[in-house]
Amino acid sequence: MDAAEPRSLAPLSVGARVAAVLGVLTAMLAVLMTLIRPWYLDWGTTVAERGRALPGDSLTAGPPYETRAIDIQAPAEQVFAWVAQLGQNRAGFYSYTALENLVGCEMPDLRQLDPALQAWRPGDKLWMYPPDELDGMGHASLLHYEPGRALVFGTHTPLDPPGAPPSGSWSFVVEPTSAHSARLLTRGSGGSTHTWLGHAFTRAVFEPLHFAMERRMLEGIKGLAEGRPISRASDIMQLLAWVATFGLFIASAVLVLVGSRPVRRLIAFAGAGVAFQVVTLAQPASALSLALAIALVWLISSAPRRRAAGAGDMLEQTS
Repeated sequence: MDAAEPRSLAPLSVGARVAAVLGVLTAMLAVLMTLIRPWYLDWGTTVAERGRALPGDSLTAGPPYETRAIDIQAPAEQVFAWVAQLGQNRAGFYSYTALENLVGCEMPDLRQLDPALQAWRPGDKLWMYPPDELDGMGHASLLHYEPGRALVFGTHTPLDPPGAPPSGSWSFVVEPTSAHSARLLTRGSGGSTHTWLGHAFTRAVFEPLHFAMERRMLEGIKGLAEGRPISRASDIMQLLAWVATFGLFIASAVLVLVGSRPVRRLIAFAGAGVAFQVVTLAQPASALSLALAIALVWLISSAPRRRAAGAGDMLEQTS
């Protein structure tokens, strides 16, 4: 062998591989908490909207922790009509219906206005899960109603005792910006758990997932009110990108721990984690989301072939 030829690197130990995976996870969580979380908690809002009071703020003990908004080119009364149809027993949530039904929500997907579904009274339930499932606990209760402007629901955490008053709220507010346009705002407040494990789950899992679904809901209402609903095919393509990038994230982590070329696999692991956050939180066009998944497949699967090619070149040089 030529003296200038680099020596092969010693294989990484199991401990080093585990440490590398945990290091990447820690870095990703740090970025999520410090940079990405402030963005998605206040997605679409102005500084003034984040700071001002909205209907329902005083109805629960918890302080506001997320406010989101979207501009809609449709009259405020038409926007509110779509909002008033929210619910598992009404028109659904205009979000990723396929994903909701995958976890048993039995969510309808109604894409037309029906005045019979728009009537509300304080105490009515906003069903998020079938009433005959989860012991009838899959709902929020209407606390405040301003016809044509606001719906405010009281929410609970899984740790709230049965019959306890709401520990949080979820508000929907529609405000006209002109005769033919409106601003739709949502605000969530309170509802946090008091255990460190519950707090960690809320920050790392529930909040990002809730944002992904709520963002799609806001965009779904916008599309319906403006007469250009998001296609069901687009939703399915986006969900496939979620599944693909998350699956590749897990697969690349396993390959770091037990496979060859752990450094390359670690790069793929970090890339898959970033891609999963992009497709779920930034929600780019479906074609771009699937392109990211394909690029990750190439990054992960190309390593063995390149290694085999390198081995063949070495045999040729030594023969």
